[in-house]
Amino acid sequence: MRIINLTPHTINIVDEAGNKIVDLPSEGEARAVQKNVGFGNLGDIPLVKTEFGEPIGLPEPAENTFYVVSAITANAAKAAGRTTDDLLLTAETVRNEKNQIIGCKALAKI
Repeated sequence: MRIINLTPHTINIVDEAGNKIVDLPSEGEARAVQKNVGFGNLGDIPLVKTEFGEPIGLPEPAENTFYVVSAITANAAKAAGRTTDDLLLTAETVRNEKNQIIGCKALAKI
C-alpha cells in the first residue's frame, strides 16, 4: 500500500503524546480550480464569492494507492463524479502551545 501526499506541505502523523510516527512529504499538489466572482462592495472593499470547480493535479485511482488531499479537493473530485475511495484527509489535528499545527493523529476518508 502506498500513501501519496498531494498537499503542499509535509504531513506529520503523531501519536497521543505528540511523537512523530510518520512523515509524508509532499509529492505534488492536487487542488480544485478556483474562481472568484465579484458581487459588490463592503464600503471600499470588493466582495467576491469563491467558486471551486474541477480538481487538477489529481491522478486517476491506482491499485493499492491512497492520495492525501485537502477537503476542498476531495469535494471537487466527488462533485466531478470521480470516486473518492482512494482519497484521504488529515484528521485529529494536533497543535503546539503557540496554536500552530504540528501534525495530525489520523487520516480520514470522506
